[in-house]
Amino acid sequence: MSKNYWVIDTDAGVDDCQAMVLGISAMHRELIDIVGITAVAGNVGLPQALINIAQTLKSCGEENLPFYPGAVSPLVAPLKVAASIHGEDGLNNYWKLNGKSKEGLPSPQEKHAAQAIIDLANEYRGELSITTIGPLTNLALAVSLDPSLPSKLKRVLVMGGAVHALGNTSFVAEFNIKSDPEAAHIVFQKFPRIEVLPWETCIAAEHQFSYEFLEQYLSRTSDKGVFIKEITKVEEGKSSVFFCDPLTLCVAVDETVAKRVEEREGHVELTGTLTRGMTVVNWGCSDEKEVNEGTGVRNLRIIEALDMQKVQELFLQSVI
Repeated sequence: MSKNYWVIDTDAGVDDCQAMVLGISAMHRELIDIVGITAVAGNVGLPQALINIAQTLKSCGEENLPFYPGAVSPLVAPLKVAASIHGEDGLNNYWKLNGKSKEGLPSPQEKHAAQAIIDLANEYRGELSITTIGPLTNLALAVSLDPSLPSKLKRVLVMGGAVHALGNTSFVAEFNIKSDPEAAHIVFQKFPRIEVLPWETCIAAEHQFSYEFLEQYLSRTSDKGVFIKEITKVEEGKSSVFFCDPLTLCVAVDETVAKRVEEREGHVELTGTLTRGMTVVNWGCSDEKEVNEGTGVRNLRIIEALDMQKVQELFLQSVI
């Protein structure tokens, strides 16, 4: 059985850290081998992202897992963080509310994340996969530096996109893609096969978690369980809650978590006044045959349904 080597590329918001905990827990059970974590600005600025990653690693007892500083801003657009969603620190104000010290945290490597991706792809050639759970800036930089990168990676798994135009950052665009559309455009153009877990799949009613389940997930007393509880905000009055990034790690750990996949042609809109950052998918609904045929390249594997029993098992195992 071949090793399941992964790089996690993250902007270290709440669900990013939940995802890292899930992946590291699966690593301890030898289901996955995380060989590096790369940081990108997105939910928070890069310095805060590095701090959040360091705390996550410490909570999981993985202080020696290498992590790398990446892009401090999108390729073209200015950085716009998600403080209104995740708090100023990206972790629902974890640092302020819990009086946590930043002393003794592990330090990032000096190497830039884009170069780290290239070097790791060369080291684990054909066996390394990457999941991006933030803006795609680091991966776009890496493939621009090394155009042969797509041939060296086993899987590229992206949490991002609103493939049915149900946006969360604009009418039609999802945050990770909209944060750096140019980077996403480069990745979609350069990589022949990208697995996408889109926003709509994450928020679908059948993929949400009941509060009864959350009580189990947030009740563990391990260091990582306490960390998850302290960063996870539970709003009163709701019957369920959804996550995005940890679902993506579930698919990385176990491909069979993805129950239904659509193979489609997809692009990223760069110039539309109302549609910049939109993930444009050819669903074959046109009356024009040549439109339906598109370029003939189905570069996206869009995950539309998940095995939630397996997902919930992975969630609960991650905080033991």
